[in-house]
Amino acid sequence: MIIPTLVVMAALAAAPVWSAPQNQDKAEVALKAAMDKEILDGNLKAAIEQYRKIAVTYRGNRSVAARALLQLGQCYEKLGDTEARKAYDQLVREYGDQKEPVAAARVRLAALAGAGRPSGITLRKVWALDHGWLQGAPSPDGRYHSFTDPQTADLALRDLVTGQNRRLTNKGTWEESGEWAVGSVISPDGKQIAYGWYNKEKFYELRVIGIDGSNPRTVYRDKEVGHWINPYQWTADGKQILAVLMKSKKEWQCVFIPAAGGPVRVIDTPSKGPWHPSLSPDGRFLVYGAWKRKTNRAESDIYLLPLEGGQEVPLVQSPAEDISPVWTPAGDKVLFGSDRTGTRGFWAIDVVEGKPRGVPQLVKDGVGGVGGVVRTNGFTRRGDFYFSTNTDIQDVYVTELDPVEGRMLREPAPAAPRFVGSNLAPSWSPDGRFLAYYRRGDLYEETPPTLVIHSVETGEERDVPVKLEQLPAPVRWFPDGKSVLVSAYESPERNQVTFYRVDAQTGDHGLVRSSPGPGPDRAELSPDGKTLFFFTGGEQKLWGGVISRDIETGQEREITRVPFMGPESGWTELAASPDARYLAFRRAVDESWTALMLVPAAGGELRELYRYPLQSQPERYGELSWTRDGRNVLFVRGTGKDGMPELWRMPIAGGDPQRTGLSMQGMRVVSPHPDGRRIAFDTGSRSGTPNELWVLENIPGAAK
Repeated sequence: MIIPTLVVMAALAAAPVWSAPQNQDKAEVALKAAMDKEILDGNLKAAIEQYRKIAVTYRGNRSVAARALLQLGQCYEKLGDTEARKAYDQLVREYGDQKEPVAAARVRLAALAGAGRPSGITLRKVWALDHGWLQGAPSPDGRYHSFTDPQTADLALRDLVTGQNRRLTNKGTWEESGEWAVGSVISPDGKQIAYGWYNKEKFYELRVIGIDGSNPRTVYRDKEVGHWINPYQWTADGKQILAVLMKSKKEWQCVFIPAAGGPVRVIDTPSKGPWHPSLSPDGRFLVYGAWKRKTNRAESDIYLLPLEGGQEVPLVQSPAEDISPVWTPAGDKVLFGSDRTGTRGFWAIDVVEGKPRGVPQLVKDGVGGVGGVVRTNGFTRRGDFYFSTNTDIQDVYVTELDPVEGRMLREPAPAAPRFVGSNLAPSWSPDGRFLAYYRRGDLYEETPPTLVIHSVETGEERDVPVKLEQLPAPVRWFPDGKSVLVSAYESPERNQVTFYRVDAQTGDHGLVRSSPGPGPDRAELSPDGKTLFFFTGGEQKLWGGVISRDIETGQEREITRVPFMGPESGWTELAASPDARYLAFRRAVDESWTALMLVPAAGGELRELYRYPLQSQPERYGELSWTRDGRNVLFVRGTGKDGMPELWRMPIAGGDPQRTGLSMQGMRVVSPHPDGRRIAFDTGSRSGTPNELWVLENIPGAAK
């Protein structure tokens, strides 16, 4: 491929005039060496490696990093490599202040958008949000993608060619307005966007706005059924919007809403709880997913319903999670997500006159990240399929600490043999033979986490068949080693948390305490299994009470009161010492400082052990634990410029805190083994929300 002269000239014009090496900045020297390797030596592969290293190493030198990315993209283009687009995308996305390189990158992106498409199915990452939920849909021509701005929660539009974002609504900051946009979908003519909106009256409505931000209007609002609304598709004529309404907390309706306003048409779907409905291009058939909560593992199938009358047809049925069906533009296939191979992938099944033909065929496997959260955003006219996924990686590890010095003795090793990257909140059994932890559920599809018991001796991993909507808070073992304390939602509204005692073999459960009220959604169990400790809110939320509850009698008493510092006060789970004499917890003193606190379990003076400045999330949300000798409290705090979580131990007798040397990204829950040496802990992000946009191109038979 020959790259236009103006692009190379733009890159060279942005470069400095070269003088003696000893007077040059190291970054500039490295960039010149890479350009010499590319232009003078013609060694493109070596130049690529140098440009990539420069873009990472000298990220702080924005001029050099931007020019390195531009040259990187050009090298990839010369090799005919599709990675060129990624380099240009990164340059436009991250270095908007570097005008000349960005302008050149946009020229190349526009050229690549019209270039010949490679043969065979290709998978390409288009964009990634730093945080937030990337939901929305592509425009029919593939130029734009709608999404919710993570900073303001406004409806926004991204230009997939230039990388520019533009807000279409202007609700103001979170301090000014608690409203927000949810799902959105672009009309067939590419001129309008339908989107869900959480309004000032605290319920959801459906709105429509021009793609240029003009003519915003509400087309549906009903406070009685405004628990949730998500638009999925427009009809081909642009007159109706296919959406799902949350009529009550567990009752869903599939509806057609007129784009100009008017009466809603409700579709009676025999399989209740329709997920991600999709209308066939000819408007005759509807496909959707429906969950089967028969076991602790969520399963789902896909169904087809004729809209002109007829019986619901099972389109895809299997023990797997078959989700998010969508018709291809050609109208003779339905694409859907599935984990039937053990990893998330996309499959397709032929459909003829409303009936499945043959069996599903694999389109692309290994998508969706380790967390498995995948949202199918939709097809463009030419058959490009966009979907969003998450990049969360969280797992359980085991290492050893010197019981005397408190220093880490060996490198951490993964504890979970299966579903790597999806495990969290470990807890050792009283005899140390078993490790309990949760396998994360699918937050988008609202599937609960799975409680797992791992045998240290045999390596066997067993799912506990708990029929509860559990929270992934650390479990607490009862002294018999046969049952555990878990937190679960009490009601469909998810506004009340209940504590249960669960049989680790059968999953049978019994109530321990119901509706603990405001405060953390977890509790501590005394070592003898007779007392429950937890926080609860006080009058006007001015303080929080540390409460103990006798499990046998149900009698409760307040141990102490703790000032409430607002919603980010950071009360953590109470941690009971091995002899049950003390409770440790952490709270934010103000916006800048946090304190490690100690209180006698029987009541008494509240004592501050250690105070330190806040740096990152671990100070607010990390869990606490005790060394087995009861002499130290283990806690996670951020250290260094980036606030990397690190495990520390604080002697309760006083003195300075001690570093253990254990530091990993996202570390939060730490559980010491009864032997006093081993510890289990988890790491990684916990958002569980789709924040990367990907596209599958060249799917055979997808386009008309």
